[in-house]
Amino acid sequence: MLRSIDDLSVKILIVLMIGASADKLVAQNYRFKENWYLGPQVNVVSFFGDLSVHDFNPARKLNAESDFAWGVVAGKSVNKFLDIRITANQGNMRGSNPDINMYFNNTFFESNLELVVSVTRLFKPKKKPEFEVRVLAGAGYISYRAIKYDLTDNSYISSVGYSVLRKPDGRRGHGFSVPVGLELDYYAGLNWALRTSFAFRLHSYDLLDAHIGSTGISDRYTIFSLGVVRIFNPAKSKKRDKISGAPDSF
Repeated sequence: MLRSIDDLSVKILIVLMIGASADKLVAQNYRFKENWYLGPQVNVVSFFGDLSVHDFNPARKLNAESDFAWGVVAGKSVNKFLDIRITANQGNMRGSNPDINMYFNNTFFESNLELVVSVTRLFKPKKKPEFEVRVLAGAGYISYRAIKYDLTDNSYISSVGYSVLRKPDGRRGHGFSVPVGLELDYYAGLNWALRTSFAFRLHSYDLLDAHIGSTGISDRYTIFSLGVVRIFNPAKSKKRDKISGAPDSF
């Protein structure tokens, strides 16, 4: 599964490179004050690691190994192809593995710097779409506290940043991540957009569940987000003067 995720990240990075090339050839950058945006988002966070067993059963994954988070997104459209933005999310993860009789809970905070390329505008650059498909990739940081219990009697086993009584104690865990995913936007006029996205987080360490496994594969997680953003100073499309004798489509 890790290899498939890595392959996905490579493909999305290739698309980002195509987007950058299209930007140089076609797009005109917006002015600095144009197309800034800010908005809240709610998230469903699903854990993939040693203490998860429902990786290929979406219904059970959602019910037993997913939790909630909330966050904000702030950014700027550089041009009609490319956005640069920052996201920040705070919430919880959970999971269990009956085969080794353990379960865990954690709380986390993450922040990401992301590049977002519009696939829709790459294919239809001249018309602003009502719906827009975009790909995203970036780099992030996560800080967390995690605690692990015995699945049979709920007794404490180990933790990162928690005491036996689940009180904050000691250093938080931390690591870096690579977010890679897809986004669908719906524009309700010039100033508002409804956004939904799904992205993998490829994590750099193996303690999100307070458990280091024997596979040598770091923990991963996904975030499904739904949010709304307010767009400030949206750029107005400029009409070009028609050249005498040219067809209407010119």
